[in-house]
Amino acid sequence: MVTDTTRRSLLKAALGCAAVPVFPFGCTSLSNVVSSSNEPQLIGCALNGRGQYSAVVADEYGMPLSQLPIPDRGHGVAICPTQSHAVVFARRPGDYFMVFDYKKGEQIKMVVKGRNRHFYGHGIYSLDGKLLYATEGKTDSSQGVIGVYDVTQGYRKVEEFTGFGIGPHEVIIMPDGNLAIGVGGVHTDGRTPKNLDSMQPSLSYVSPEGVLLEQVELLDKKLSIRHLAHDGAETVLCGQQYRGEPDEYPSLLAMHTKGGRFESLNAEPEQWARFNHYIASIAASDDWIIATSPRGNCYGIWSKDTKELVELSALSDASGAVLLDGEFRLSSGAGSVVSQRKPYEKSIQQSSIQWDNHWSAI
Repeated sequence: MVTDTTRRSLLKAALGCAAVPVFPFGCTSLSNVVSSSNEPQLIGCALNGRGQYSAVVADEYGMPLSQLPIPDRGHGVAICPTQSHAVVFARRPGDYFMVFDYKKGEQIKMVVKGRNRHFYGHGIYSLDGKLLYATEGKTDSSQGVIGVYDVTQGYRKVEEFTGFGIGPHEVIIMPDGNLAIGVGGVHTDGRTPKNLDSMQPSLSYVSPEGVLLEQVELLDKKLSIRHLAHDGAETVLCGQQYRGEPDEYPSLLAMHTKGGRFESLNAEPEQWARFNHYIASIAASDDWIIATSPRGNCYGIWSKDTKELVELSALSDASGAVLLDGEFRLSSGAGSVVSQRKPYEKSIQQSSIQWDNHWSAI
């Protein structure tokens, strides 16, 4: 339930949401100087210290162009395909999402959670940019909900989809317009899990009208499906959080195509141990799959063809991962920005931002 205190704090933050320009300093890679376009290319959340948080618009190298304050810690960002709108979602169990214009650096609307609802930190626009889909939950049961918001009506909530499980986390839009939902299967009180012995995670495909088209499960029910990406075609990539025994290290990544079975990505147990039971962001090119782990302070690159791990590298508080113009960009809570097209060929710049959680590419 939204209290008066919550509403007041969100309104106060909303009134203060003017863009703060950031002047990027010269960014130097390991071997050369890069030239920025100074155009918005990436958006993510950041920690500003002392309980302050922001949404950051950056250039193609992760150098900040502007920041907007947000009322509480953010998580994922959705970017509209038809206009310069972006939405930052509060970290679960979230109270808000904020819509802003990433070119003007202006807030458009603050949307507060409904009664017995919370946000799970992710959302996505429809392909035509007319609807916004947000992962939500019923607070008393964690029953999964996709909230549907009409962009043309000022982000008014017009519908809810349910019936696909509890604890959804990330939702993505497929090239055919259907939704893919990573259903974690975990009932929580705040952030405390309550049903680890009976959790039922799944990958669910849902039509734009809310019809459950297909639902598939991993064999290991302790693998909570959290984060998703697709390869630009029909294959969904799933990143998991392992909720089982602390000294067991199963595969944390899987691939799935509708109508088929899950295929796990491979690494040695000691390599999976580096990821500390958690995958955050995933991105894929034609040949490679990349995944980050802030808890493991590392990222890995897998061959899409062989499904084998080919690079495992350290990156402090490894956070966002996106594909931008055929090249991976990775963010770090320590401010590092990695640019990498294929294994072991990378450049690293240092930004002034303490990046938090995910990136989205414009």
